[in-house]
Amino acid sequence: MRCFAVVAALGSGAAGEDRLALLPPVDFNLEEDLFANEPISDADPAAAAAPSLGPPRGRAQAPYGSSAPVSLGGFWAPAVDVSGQPTTLAMNAQFARVAAPLVTPQEGGPLWLGIAKFGRLELATDAILPNSLQPVPDQLWLVETGAMHVRPLANGATVGGTFLFGSASDRPYAAGRDLTLMAIAFYNRPAKNERDEWNFSLFYSPTSQLPYPLPGLAYVWRPDATFEAKIGVPAAIEYRPDDDWTFTANYFPLVNFAATARRRLGDRLAFLAYYRTDTQIFFLADRLLDDERFYVFDQRAAAGLEQTLGRGFALELTAAYLFDRSLFQGTNFTSGRTDVVAFDPGLGLSLQLLWRR
Repeated sequence: MRCFAVVAALGSGAAGEDRLALLPPVDFNLEEDLFANEPISDADPAAAAAPSLGPPRGRAQAPYGSSAPVSLGGFWAPAVDVSGQPTTLAMNAQFARVAAPLVTPQEGGPLWLGIAKFGRLELATDAILPNSLQPVPDQLWLVETGAMHVRPLANGATVGGTFLFGSASDRPYAAGRDLTLMAIAFYNRPAKNERDEWNFSLFYSPTSQLPYPLPGLAYVWRPDATFEAKIGVPAAIEYRPDDDWTFTANYFPLVNFAATARRRLGDRLAFLAYYRTDTQIFFLADRLLDDERFYVFDQRAAAGLEQTLGRGFALELTAAYLFDRSLFQGTNFTSGRTDVVAFDPGLGLSLQLLWRR
């Protein structure tokens, strides 16, 4: 599911706390996700594979960065008409995630993080999957736990990986074939100019749009303190022209793309707007083929506010317009789709509580 591959810029000379601040959103970009602006499930590899890059070396973290090690909240989309069927479909979701150091991080030392995630998506509908003639599942669950390791090397490089294991299904842990995992290995080393960086990675998750091992290679270009671009796979851009504005965009194959703009309105308030594709992927317990997956897909444009509450906590409320919405089954995202259920565009609201340290 939304798999945040960790191939990002962890400054090799940063202190332990700085490394923690530069970690990607631990739900895995997906991030990037169906439930909220800060992804909580691995349903979209973009958030894991193209996380927030963090500030270029030597610049302070912006007050409204995208990474939050603790998040909980919900999402709601009212009923809309289902194409070709005399029924409607509504969505609601609840989610939680946490990432915490397993040992106290030390300056120049390795970092170990424990990760836990939970998500529940309800599809309130009487729609039928048109090929299998089965009802659309009314509840879909994601439960995952795992760890992330980051180790700086003597030559200034960074090596590490992430492993998450759990279940993404309408009946979690019902059978061994319903289990899923997300595994990432990465190696980042400074470029010859010692300002830029090379990122090498290997990503795998059976609940991703590309359900086989996918290598990554990207060059992180930092021409000045306001701009950072990851050129390659995954791809990402972050531009901070001043202390108030932040623009980010990232892409991971096949159709995982997100672009966000943030504007600080005061010491405790920020405005945000984004466009994103969302793909949630599950294993249905009663599927006929072991490698068949159930997809929940849409595109969305959203805007909202984030209010800082103090002690690292923030509350975020966004309203979105969802379109190009569909459910379907298939062994991969691009071909052989069956049981396609399309439904009308509509609105969505999300509310989440974040703790950013």
